[in-house]
Amino acid sequence: MQTKRVIVFVVSLLGAAAISALIIFVGFGTTPEKFAYSNVFMMFIAFFCIIGIWLDYFLDAKILKG
Repeated sequence: MQTKRVIVFVVSLLGAAAISALIIFVGFGTTPEKFAYSNVFMMFIAFFCIIGIWLDYFLDAKILKG
């Protein structure tokens, strides 16, 4: 069970970082400095939560249920 929770956390962390970077650099064609670090952080947190919730559901890690 603990292994599933670590997997959920690590994959959510890496996935959120990758998606945020992709959107900033490719989607908007800008840098984090111009996009504002606060916006980068908020976008990262949003993707981290979305990915984490779905991975918790599919891997049955029971982070949200436990």
